[in-house]
Amino acid sequence: METAFLALRAVLPTGQPRAPKQFHTLGDLQAAFQSLRGPLATAKARGGLVNPWALANLGHDEVRNAGALAGLWMTEFGGDTSRMFLAHYLLAALPTTNWFEALETGYRVSTEVCPMGDVADRVDLIIETSVHLIGIEVKIRAGLGRDQLERYKASVFRRADLQKRSPRIVLLAPFSADVLEVSSTGWPDIARAARTAAGVSASGRSFVQQMISKFGEHVDAF
Repeated sequence: METAFLALRAVLPTGQPRAPKQFHTLGDLQAAFQSLRGPLATAKARGGLVNPWALANLGHDEVRNAGALAGLWMTEFGGDTSRMFLAHYLLAALPTTNWFEALETGYRVSTEVCPMGDVADRVDLIIETSVHLIGIEVKIRAGLGRDQLERYKASVFRRADLQKRSPRIVLLAPFSADVLEVSSTGWPDIARAARTAAGVSASGRSFVQQMISKFGEHVDAF
């Protein structure tokens, strides 16, 4: 083996090839930066360089992000765009229902709700339509408490039964639920719903569409 390796030494490369050096003239660099001024100015004018939700300092706070999400889902904030945002998310969470039709007759979004009055069973978000009662538990960095989803499920189902509504439970978290009749969704589902509701063309977005789109960008990495 030693003899073989000594024989191979003569034909093997002795070092790694160096990357070729690239040279650019000062004039080329100046022209490149000059050409960026217009697009950067346009992006600044449209509010495209800084995410407004980062300025709002929501961070990874579950209560504040859930509150912002609830506001963006309300038609009082964004009309049809807000309704489409919620419908696209619910379609990802509960695909057996046509949420575009279900929400057209009106709905209400509430935060920090105790469905049966017990403060120990405070659900982060409640969506109420004329037919459905949907409880959404929000998690970002924290985990679930002991039997938390089971208790929330019992509470929401009991309230729905009293109101003659169809109950649903959804977990919005970076992990999945292992509880019967609880649908698991992630923050990327919120981001996709936000992008879809806001529309493809960023240049043509309204203020509401821009705020919804930027919220999707804000939560996408949760």
